[in-house]
Amino acid sequence: MPPRPSPDLPPLRLIRPKRMYEQIAEQIEALIRDGTFAPGKRLPGERELAERVGISRPSLREALIALETAGLIETRVGDGTYVRADLSPTPVFPLATGRDLGPGTLEQFEARRALECAAAELAAQRAGAAERAVLQESLDRMHALVARGENPAEEHRVFHVALVDAAHNQIFSRLVRELWRARQGAMWETLRLKVENAESWRAGLVTRAQLMEALAARDGAAARALMEAHFHRVGRKYFDPGE
Repeated sequence: MPPRPSPDLPPLRLIRPKRMYEQIAEQIEALIRDGTFAPGKRLPGERELAERVGISRPSLREALIALETAGLIETRVGDGTYVRADLSPTPVFPLATGRDLGPGTLEQFEARRALECAAAELAAQRAGAAERAVLQESLDRMHALVARGENPAEEHRVFHVALVDAAHNQIFSRLVRELWRARQGAMWETLRLKVENAESWRAGLVTRAQLMEALAARDGAAARALMEAHFHRVGRKYFDPGE
């Protein structure tokens, strides 16, 4: 039975540590609220803003994703990022309990990169013919979706989970499934709308076809190298794009 609070003291409220992107977003919101970045005005470009506030560009981009998800800024295609003109008078950051956006997209991406690159190497060594067939069927479905101009996001998840399962490591499988569940969150939704398109889908198909060749050859080093190159390319697109 938990101890009862003393009647002469208020109950303590446990506060979780702030994540890096939240700290940055909170400070940028303060600049918005004090008029440094006024409602309706364009923010400096990501490279310039990162240099001005002294943080890495990927960390800044993660904070901007959080700010956009929270409705404080908006991206206008081909024109830049603007402070929304219809701001709520109530500060959004620090996030209230009910608005917790969870671990940031960059943090999740780093975890997936570490796990899935290792899993690809193990899958090349351990996958059986039936498991490779499941992966090929998933890849074929992705090809069909992209050819029709449809988003292959769900089949993308199916392929990656099947690849990790083929590594025959239950811990990897459990952790990667959890990361893919997190990838359905609001911040990822904002990020995907910014960067995913038919060109990026086609590039992913090429990498996965090469990966299937490495699995068939049982070449673990090649499978890992392909996944590392894939995550490097996607990471640059998500978190360090050109102006």
